[in-house]
Formats: sequence, structure tokens, C-alpha cells
Amino acid sequence: MKDWFEALAPRERIFVAGGSVLVALALIYGLILAPLFGASGAAEERIATKSGELARIQTAAARLEQLGDAPASGNRSGQSLVVLVANSAARAGLGDALSRNQPVGADGIRVRFENASFDALARWVIGIQNSEGLAIDSATFDRSRDPGRVNASLILRRSAA
Repeated sequence: MKDWFEALAPRERIFVAGGSVLVALALIYGLILAPLFGASGAAEERIATKSGELARIQTAAARLEQLGDAPASGNRSGQSLVVLVANSAARAGLGDALSRNQPVGADGIRVRFENASFDALARWVIGIQNSEGLAIDSATFDRSRDPGRVNASLILRRSAA
């Protein structure tokens, strides 16, 4: 290859060297820089989405805190808590993640979610609080093996009427 390059005329050497530099720059951009820029843009978009969801959750939490000990209407649908939780979890896309739901006394239920989407679980908790008057008595969250997914144990109770 070196012999071939040295056999070229000076003008051809400049042309080949310049082309080689351009090809090297194109490879660096295409294989290294473009994927990095794309990944950072996707990360920024995910951060913006998560920030918006966090703001909505904080707003809902503040609203719930303002309600304080205000009486809630309890189980508004008239269904048992086991059926209510199973149906609402299925509607929220958490049916496969719901691994256990067991009554706790007359006004509570213990639920266990395995490898559930944290975002879907947070929306489900807020929804069941707003629609059915169930409040979290206790909650435990553990990271799952997949990013954005959790294992969760919750005890939900009917709010005092």
C-alpha cells in the first residue's frame, strides 16, 4: 500500500490523503458522535417526560394533603376490595404484575405487584385514591431487574367516612 501511495503523482497523493481524512472524519461522526448525540437527546426527552409526571404527582399529593382528614366516600362502586383492586389493576395495565391481593380486616387490602412499571403503578394508586377513596396505609417498593420497574407491597384502606 505504501509503495502504491509513493508511486502516485504529488497531486494524486494530496487527493488520496484528503479523501482519506474525509472518510476518517465521516466514520468518526457516523460511528461515534451521531449515536452519542442521539442518546443524549433521547435521555433529555425521557427526563422531560419524567419531570412532567413528577410535577403531576406532586400536585396530586399536595391536593391530597390539603384534604387532610376530610371524609371520603369509601368504596364507591359497591364491589369487594379484592374484585375492585383486580379490575382496576387490569384496566391500568398492571393485571400481569398483580401477584397477590388479600383482604386485611374489614376495610383494607394487601396487594403485591411483581416487576410492575413504576409509572403505571403511580398512576393506578392516584386513580384508585381518587375514584374509590382508598388510601395507602403502608407501602414498600424494591427495584426490579428492569429499569423503570419495581416490586411493590401496598396496604390500602378505605378512608374514614
